[in-house]
Amino acid sequence: MRIFAPPRPASVLVLSCLGLVGLPGCNSYEMFRVTGFEQATFSNNADILFVIDNSDSMQAEASDLALNFTAFIDKLTSSEGAETGRATLTDAVANYIRETSGDSLFIDYQIGITTTSVQANDPNNLQPGDEGTFVGDPYVIKRGDPDGALEFQRNLLCGATCFSENDVPSNADFVCDEAAPDAGGEITSEYLDCLCGGSTWIGHCGSGNEMGLEAGLLALCRAADAPPDLCSEYDTPNGSGTSPTVFDDSQIGTGDGFLRDDANTIIVIVTDEGDGSYRQATGDSDPGVYTDAFASFPNPVRVAVIGPNYDGTDASCLDGAQPWAVERYQNVVGSTLGTYVGITDGPADDCVASDFATNLDEIGQLLANLQTMFPLQAVPDVATIDVYVDDVSIVTSPLIGGAVETNDAEWGDGWTYEAASNAVAFHGTAIPGYNSDVRIYYRPIGGFPRELPTGF
Repeated sequence: MRIFAPPRPASVLVLSCLGLVGLPGCNSYEMFRVTGFEQATFSNNADILFVIDNSDSMQAEASDLALNFTAFIDKLTSSEGAETGRATLTDAVANYIRETSGDSLFIDYQIGITTTSVQANDPNNLQPGDEGTFVGDPYVIKRGDPDGALEFQRNLLCGATCFSENDVPSNADFVCDEAAPDAGGEITSEYLDCLCGGSTWIGHCGSGNEMGLEAGLLALCRAADAPPDLCSEYDTPNGSGTSPTVFDDSQIGTGDGFLRDDANTIIVIVTDEGDGSYRQATGDSDPGVYTDAFASFPNPVRVAVIGPNYDGTDASCLDGAQPWAVERYQNVVGSTLGTYVGITDGPADDCVASDFATNLDEIGQLLANLQTMFPLQAVPDVATIDVYVDDVSIVTSPLIGGAVETNDAEWGDGWTYEAASNAVAFHGTAIPGYNSDVRIYYRPIGGFPRELPTGF
């Protein structure tokens, strides 16, 4: 018996025991059991929230982030990355919009920006980026927007980064083109004047107590049609019941349009500090309060961090960041199947800024995996996994290079089971195209809920 669902982008229906009638212990209830994952979990849609550290220690990184954003776009454009270099964010996003129109590895993205500044100077007069508010007008950049590249660049540099006028280089030969200002490989004061329509880019420096997780959560609260109660009802770790912010009904919908049904939510935090979010006690590296909070939203949330280097022992590159606060970011990344990359690299005694092209490439790979990694609801008996794309049976991938044990395996066309993330991964020509119907059947290990799905 087949179970059909309405077509959706890269939809997945995961069933257990179907077609396994002859197996012992697989009764009629178990044959009809649906794992419970909504098809939206596996959508090609991605709502990407950048949480930018806008404290005064991030001025140098702000320029690098903008100029190297091409790596992020390139990773989404194709499974192999783009072959041509791109000097500016404008070029990167413009080419991405053009190239993905016919690309099989397709991310229908929306991008928004907020900042790590939660403790606003004036809670009654929030500035863009304060307390999870979105930066820019428009604040949601969508795939296909004719001016999407320009608007994203303006939102990032004109309202979400901390620039000091005296620290920005000058280029007297810069010629402003208001339709498409070009940084020319360098962020200068003349370029920012052109992009931002004057000196409005100066300042925008937020709190020195960076709260990336809280800012991300508040942004989701603002964007949700029906925010969970935790957005406004919670207790602080010390039991005082007080907090730096108050989220009430008047703030519902202030991020309207960012969160879509049937989309993956990706929070990308860029900072040189750890997390000081107030719902966790100071010194607590366990992000459980926030992972639970993210799980209360309908769509799956993953967290990616470009943050301080710390391996649990060598704190020489933390530059004042607290180890427990950095570990909190590392732990939330692990809990949400995200990715963590260092904002500095090199020897411990030479903590130079890392290559943002490389860092953003890894973030892009996380998004590319939305097309190739399909998490399962239950741990499967791997021998029973049966995979179909558009009703065509997909074989398991042959190992063509490297080794599984050393995590450098290279796979041929087909699929593999990834135990670490409890997911089926597609490789090569077997990667489903946009709007494909993907069905994964398997027999789960352990007890099965004896419930029939609605309609049976």
